[in-house]
This record gives sequence, C-alpha cells and structure tokens, in this order.
Amino acid sequence: MSENKYFPVVIVPGIGQSRVEQIDDQGNFVKRAWPLSVKSDALMDKLKGPFMKMMLFRRDMGFTDAAAGLVKDVISGVATSSDGSMRQNLRAVTYNYPLSECSDDEKRYIIKMAPVKELAEKIGEENIFFMAYNSFEKPYSVAGQLADFIAYVKEKTGSDKVNILALSLGGAMLTAYLDEYGAKDIHRIVYMVPALQGSKTVTDIFNKNIKTDDASSLIKALTNEKTAQSAGAVFSMLPEGILGKLADKALSVLIDDVLTGSGAVWALLPPEDYEEIADKYIGDTAHAALRKETDRYHLAQKNLRNTLLSLQKEGVGIYICACFSLPLMKGLGSSDEYSSDGIINISSASLGARAAAPGKELEESEINDKNFLSPNRNLDASFGAFPDNTWYFEGQFHDSIAYNNTALNIAFLALSEEEFKDIHSNGNISQFNKKEDNRK
Repeated sequence: MSENKYFPVVIVPGIGQSRVEQIDDQGNFVKRAWPLSVKSDALMDKLKGPFMKMMLFRRDMGFTDAAAGLVKDVISGVATSSDGSMRQNLRAVTYNYPLSECSDDEKRYIIKMAPVKELAEKIGEENIFFMAYNSFEKPYSVAGQLADFIAYVKEKTGSDKVNILALSLGGAMLTAYLDEYGAKDIHRIVYMVPALQGSKTVTDIFNKNIKTDDASSLIKALTNEKTAQSAGAVFSMLPEGILGKLADKALSVLIDDVLTGSGAVWALLPPEDYEEIADKYIGDTAHAALRKETDRYHLAQKNLRNTLLSLQKEGVGIYICACFSLPLMKGLGSSDEYSSDGIINISSASLGARAAAPGKELEESEINDKNFLSPNRNLDASFGAFPDNTWYFEGQFHDSIAYNNTALNIAFLALSEEEFKDIHSNGNISQFNKKEDNRK
C-alpha cells in the first residue's frame, strides 16, 4: 500500500450519475444529453393540438404519432447507432483529479451522487476519485477508461492498488473491466445494489411487457415525477385503446433509437434472456460488430460468479449490499414476480440468493440453510455467491440505498478497515436490515 495508510477509492457510478454533454465539432457545449432534461409543460403544449383533435373525434387522429415524435426528440441526445456508437458527439463531464482538488460545486455533485462525505473525512478527500462515463457506451470502452483512470489514481496516490466502489450499472461495467484487465490493481470491491446479472426490468422493456393501466409509473422512473403526473392526467382521458397504442409506439422509439444500439443496455439483460432478445434485435449483419461485443460481455457475465469467487481466493475482498422484497418497477408486466429493489431483482444483485416473490415466504423445501434465512423467511442468502459477504436491506428502494446509514457504514468499513472481513466482523451490524432514510 506504499506510504498511503489507505487504499484510494475509485467510485464507478450508476446509470444516472454521470452528466453527459452534447458538443459540436469544435468541442463547444450544445446541450445536456444525459440525464434527460424533460420540460413537461413544453411537451404538453406541443401535444395540445393533436390531443384536442383526438378528443373531439374520439379516435387517434395522429395523436400517438405526435406523442412518439416527442419521445424521439427527448431521447435524441443519447441515440445510438447499429455499431454501438453514439449518433451525437458526446462527452462525459469528468473529474480527473481527487475529491480534494474538486471545486465546491463538483464536490457537492459527487457527494450527492455517491454520499461518501464520512468516508472522505476518514481516509482523506485525496483518496476519493469519481470515474464518470457515458452510461450508454459499450462496456469494454468504459472498461478501457476505467483502466486508464486506475493507472492515474495509482500514480497520483503512490498506491499499488485501489478499492472499487461500484454502484448499480457500475457493477456491470466492472464485469467488463475484470474480463479485460483482471484484478491485479484491485484490493477490494464493494458493490452497492449492483446489476451483476442484469435486470428483468430491461427484459420487460425489450419485450414491451408493460401494464398500460400503470404506465405513468414507468414514465416517472424514466423521467421525473412532474412529467409522470402530467402524463397520468392525459392518460386518464384517452379514448379506449389509445393508451396501449401509444405505449407500443413510444417503446418502439425508445428501443430503436437508444436501447438496441447501447452496449451498456445489453449488459443489463439477464443471461437467461439475452440470446432470444439479442437474436431478435441485433441478430442481423448491420449489428454484427455490436453483437460480437455483447456476446463477449454476456459470456463474462455468465462466468462472473466463478470469476469473483476465484478473485476472493486470491485475496481480493468482495462485499455486496443488496435490497429485496419490493416488486420490480411499477408498470412492468412481471413486476410482482421478482423480489427486487424496484429496479434490479435480488438474484442479480446478490449473484444467486433465493427469494420469495414480494409479499410471500419461502416454502420449507426452498430453504437451504436457516443460518442465512431472513427474519421474514423471504430470502435465503446461502444460495448467493458470497453468503458471508453480502448484506441485505428489506424494503429499500434501489436509489435510496444512498440514504441508508447501515449500508453506508458497511461500505465505508469495507473501504477503510482491513479488519472488516465479512458479516461476522462487526457484532453491531446484522446481515439482514430494514430500510432507512437519513433524509428524514
């Protein structure tokens, strides 16, 4: 660890935690591409004409085409091509320096995305680094950026290895990194609500398996609450059959313009669903280069459990904080089938833990080891890849893990205390925990 008392921490953020800008050929800022900037009032104004015409005649009258066109405009900044490249000229807003050298605004943003203030106070801001990237890029491109970033951090700090804090999609990007570069530069990996085996959410979206009677919940998850409220008000007045038609067209635009060409999105497909959906959307010659890379990624995803177990035997620390017992995102057809954090099913985040459907208990025959059984008998952690190194948070929503003090404490201990090895290392911390919100 050289003269540095602590291993520096590299944060690999999730899908909505890196800002991406559209730029012109001279590198000048054009507009924010991601996260999406949705002005719901302006969108509703553009739909007024088609909406009134539809309501007057009680037929579509071009309304669904107009609405799908607005979706196309909103997502145009992150539109992708058949080879997996971005259609627009984009750049991520990066922080190629430690937290200690960030401006006050940069610090506020990073700590809002990854609340590491207490960790920084302990190990020093000079040991905290935030690896921003375009959330729709190909995973192996992000892996290359991460390799360069880790090399910079090692040189900057004089440390021979780094600790990784991988958040949500960051866990999937790390899979590509480990496949390409191995873990020779990594001391410990702390996963927070990671998408290690994809998410059934993405499967449902590709399959257009949605509940139109709760479509506004899906819009809220993809945009913001105000837009969802405005959309919900419109949906409630639509003539029969129009909402289903609108949902189909809007999803077609999203899939065709963004999802199909995004390597990062393909990394979020569960391995058991990948082949069928990939054959449908990227099985042609136009997508051959992208398919080659996504095939490679999914082989690494399929082998990840064994990869991480091997790394653990070699001395790399593996720690996981995952949430369960909630249905998947409202508005999805399979939302009630999988125990999840609302976004990622628990079997993915934990690499195999067995959980009952939301609101259910495991049958006696489904339980393997009662020493790893949750108090409500709805999850058996012994099926997970790391039963002694995974902590569970019941009823905690995906994003709000950032406001769970127990989860943050576990992550910070793993990133700063060599004595903190597993679920037995601290008698004050249980393996199974309830949801918390330190904002209240």
